[in-house]
Amino acid sequence: MNKRVAIIVILAVIAAGIAWHQLSGANGLLEVYGTIEARNIEVGSKEGGRIAEVNVREGDAIAKNTLILRFDAQELEGRLQQATSAVALARANLAKMETGSRPEDIAEARAAAGTEATGFRSAEVAQSQAELERARADMTNAEQRLRRARELRSKDLVPQQGLDDAETAHKTALAAVQAASRAVNAAQGRLEAARAVTARVESGFRSEDVEVARAELQRAEGALLEAEARYAEREVRTPVDATVEVLDVRPGDLIAPGKPVAKLLEAGQMYIMVYVPETRVGQVKIGQQAEMRVNSFPDTAFPAQVEQIRQQAEFLPRNVQTPEERVHQVFGVKLRVDSTDQRLRAGMSAHVIFTP
Repeated sequence: MNKRVAIIVILAVIAAGIAWHQLSGANGLLEVYGTIEARNIEVGSKEGGRIAEVNVREGDAIAKNTLILRFDAQELEGRLQQATSAVALARANLAKMETGSRPEDIAEARAAAGTEATGFRSAEVAQSQAELERARADMTNAEQRLRRARELRSKDLVPQQGLDDAETAHKTALAAVQAASRAVNAAQGRLEAARAVTARVESGFRSEDVEVARAELQRAEGALLEAEARYAEREVRTPVDATVEVLDVRPGDLIAPGKPVAKLLEAGQMYIMVYVPETRVGQVKIGQQAEMRVNSFPDTAFPAQVEQIRQQAEFLPRNVQTPEERVHQVFGVKLRVDSTDQRLRAGMSAHVIFTP
């Protein structure tokens, strides 16, 4: 039993020694493994629609703001034109209210009011008043005849038909007076309305009306901004310098709103993420230089530099390759690599040796 335990202990010591040698290297330098990565960007349109043209191909290196593709935008253009017209109309209406009526508008209103006062409307009022006076005179006569007929009937000097005729005439006269009075009031109302229009034109619009017009202009301007933003979505452009990695669309394709149409690799953003054991993270500093080798070019040492050391430790990821024991916690370390070197590709496995 003791012999078996001794053998196990010896094997454990040998394994630990091998692991330490692999991790530290022959010269004691910190060595880790990782995979080269590049920052991916997926681009698309909030509006989507039918693709009208595609201007780049997979593998193209394109500068910032390069047009990738354009959608058919007839509907969006129509909405933009409507919104532009609405703003122009609202702005003109507000300007009219703020500056008041034009001299020609005032002159026209005064002329209309003058015609009402001295022309047709004035004659209409006078005629209505004359008809009212005649109706009142007829009413007075009808009242007198009715009293006379009642007196004579009480003495049985006239037949009942005479009294009935007098009462009918009185009712007719009363109705005529009422109708004439309404006609006079209507004519005077029309005259006052014309004068009110003139006063309103001369004094300008009410402050409440001006505020409503101003709010309407703001609403129209907001709708225009929205229409412009939606119209801009007819084009898909690259937000940064990048390489087109995936572009699997063609003119005529119908794309749903918000769906990515291309996958880009951002230029100058290639890096390698490695994981350093907790016991060795003190050997790594921001800005520290490192040497990187890839399987495709094993004899070439590529420069790298530590850009970030994560603050939170984690257990060793499944996909990482390292000689360190997996029971240890590790810290993620991000190293910037030379993105201009065309030999390096995202996805390559890399061996990193940190420079002291």
